[in-house]
Amino acid sequence: MNKLAYLLILTAAFTSCKTPQRSQQALIRECPEEKIVNKIPGPPVKGESEKIYYIYQGKKVSPKQFDQEWLDKNCEIKETVVY
Repeated sequence: MNKLAYLLILTAAFTSCKTPQRSQQALIRECPEEKIVNKIPGPPVKGESEKIYYIYQGKKVSPKQFDQEWLDKNCEIKETVVY
């Protein structure tokens, strides 16, 4: 009986855990105004972790927030490379 109770507790614990998942619905499916590619040599500027980002609605937005397949099929994005 103890084994059964232990198994039920473990099952309940694992099923109640939430795993972070990126929902396709949450990804942006609109064309950004511009893609910025930072090719300035050296380490990233403090607070920046990515060398590529988009300008979307006048703000700097990570590429991870966009549906990349949708962008490739539907958008012609101006790309600016900075040195």
